[in-house]
Amino acid sequence: MPKCTHQGCGKDFDEGDNVEGSCSYHSGGPVFHEGLKSWSCCNEVNKPVLEFEAFMAIPPCTTGTHTTSLPLKPTAPQPASTETPTTVSSSGVETYGFQNLSTEAASSPSSTTTPASVPPTAVSSTASAPAPAIPAKEDEEDDLSFKVEDGARCKRLGCGAVWEGEEVSRGEGEKSKCRYHPQPAIFHEGSKGYLCCKRRVLEFSEFLKIEGCKEGKHLFVGAKKDETKEELVNCRLDHYQTPLQVHVSAFAKGADKEKSRVVFEPQQLHLDLHLPANKRVVKSVTLYGPIDPETSTFRFLSTKVDIVLQKPKPASWPLLELPAPGTELPPGYALTFGVSGRTGTIGGKEIVVSQEELARRGLNG
Repeated sequence: MPKCTHQGCGKDFDEGDNVEGSCSYHSGGPVFHEGLKSWSCCNEVNKPVLEFEAFMAIPPCTTGTHTTSLPLKPTAPQPASTETPTTVSSSGVETYGFQNLSTEAASSPSSTTTPASVPPTAVSSTASAPAPAIPAKEDEEDDLSFKVEDGARCKRLGCGAVWEGEEVSRGEGEKSKCRYHPQPAIFHEGSKGYLCCKRRVLEFSEFLKIEGCKEGKHLFVGAKKDETKEELVNCRLDHYQTPLQVHVSAFAKGADKEKSRVVFEPQQLHLDLHLPANKRVVKSVTLYGPIDPETSTFRFLSTKVDIVLQKPKPASWPLLELPAPGTELPPGYALTFGVSGRTGTIGGKEIVVSQEELARRGLNG
């Protein structure tokens, strides 16, 4: 059967049963602005969201008939995305709009950053403390005791399969197989793709068609939560850098100072943050470059943990986290420093590239 090409639908349909109202879709285009994501056709009804998964879950706002025609391009340009990895703060230091790229997409930190000349109040960096034990991460699976509503879609990135009943969606056939992306989307200077695979496209409609690179079971309802047990959750990381420091904000509201720990190692950052409502963040980040654990610092605030990673020598980090082997980043990804004003970039600083980075990019010969 043909597959509907309306944005937000994507269902297989029967031409003989393609009646008015059988298709629910978005008639407008995606709008990405300052970390927020929405659809132009319903952004007054369905408010913009931060997470890409939440954006993909925004319910369609238009009904009609299914189609196999390619989506029309918008007649007017969409607002330019500010989710490009590099932005510039008024203090003249390089900033990054993306959160920690192992998890998820981001908002600009420019409104909450501290000028590099004002060091944060230091708390003992506990460099010699052991790193918190991190449970082995497994893909979430459906709790089979939960009822799946008709029309429910698979929650895994890049799948979007529609629930067709127990025998079809959880059986042994082809439709029970989930092909998805285990790592988040990456948008950079018009290029769109996923960190877990190499394909990059320009059109958003083509991005939605990028087939998943991992195979498993569909996730329609998720796992049942035990309210009596501690719940492991994630936290958003934003960062900006100067030649000698990387300033990281871990957004963990109400973290308990007495129970929580931040541990520095020569090229790793470990977080063990105890939050209200019996929630906990246990996270380790393999950093893009080395740091000095003894002089790196952190402090707890009411809404986040401020962390300052001290580089042993001047260098530019394209990312906060070292990508997995084989991950291909767009050319020139977030390597430059600059100076900005109200009307945009008005100057620049000489780029500082470490020998390690030159070796990675084959530029030291």
